[in-house]
Amino acid sequence: MERNLKIAGVTASPGERAYGVVAVSDLFADGQPLEIPFIIINGREDGPWLYIQVAQHPTEIWGLEGVYRLLSNLDPEELSGAVTFSLPNPLGFRFAQYFVSERAQASYITHDINRVLYGDPNGSLMERIVYAWWVNFVKDKADYVVDIHGVQPKTFVFYEAHGVSPGVPEEVAEKSERMALLFGAEFVMKQVEPYGGGKSFRGACVDHGIPAIVPEVAVGDADVTERGLRNIMVDLGMIEGEVELPEKQYILKWVADPKVSAVRTSKGGCFIPSVKVGDIVEEEDEVGVIYSPRTFEVIETLKAHRGDTSLRCGYIP
Repeated sequence: MERNLKIAGVTASPGERAYGVVAVSDLFADGQPLEIPFIIINGREDGPWLYIQVAQHPTEIWGLEGVYRLLSNLDPEELSGAVTFSLPNPLGFRFAQYFVSERAQASYITHDINRVLYGDPNGSLMERIVYAWWVNFVKDKADYVVDIHGVQPKTFVFYEAHGVSPGVPEEVAEKSERMALLFGAEFVMKQVEPYGGGKSFRGACVDHGIPAIVPEVAVGDADVTERGLRNIMVDLGMIEGEVELPEKQYILKWVADPKVSAVRTSKGGCFIPSVKVGDIVEEEDEVGVIYSPRTFEVIETLKAHRGDTSLRCGYIP
């Protein structure tokens, strides 16, 4: 890693913290640019470069407090390597919503901003925003990427298994899995086949040999986020400290077909689960019932169609 770090005209020397914006020009109708804010924390000593982003999806903000807790107290004089942070979707973040054209899907701005790989400098407005992250924060810069999203009701972490991205060394998947487990969530989701509907930003990182994870942080888990990022940085030798992990962690297999990993209902009604997130079920175990809100009769009993830990217990989208 070069000792002086420069992004979009902003330079951070060793032991310094710097702030700036990446401007995406001609984005708005009045000719004003979109500004993507970022922070560079350049350590005094050599080490890896970690890129963290939050709220790519603008309503998934629950990890932000944990990032704040960690980075606001991070002393660059005691850091080996560098940390870059950005709010990659400032337009969505400002209004806490996606922006989609009602007339033309091709002209949408921020939905789904996580399915256009690394963007396109000559593409749609959304593709130009993503390209700005890619060239300024990741390409030829980041050694590791943590792309923080949000979910209910339980924090878990996505990473990609070896072989999903063709031609990528197995070492990348191994490092991604290590980061995913170090984040310290009880559940880790291992992607074992390609997504449909476009490549994710995390997938783009892996395609380019950069280990990357997506923590899906639940409401109230700022402490999990802070501890998880700290664990990763300790393990990479960036800061001093001890790794703290839960007693048990479960690796679940993510597949594209939800019928494989989720129990399906054939009746409309209200659902009451018989299991909770984290339970391990056997084939034909009851996992819940559907009842009628009109008569309060149970109209369907849902049973597990598989007997392994790849079955989702509870709602994990």
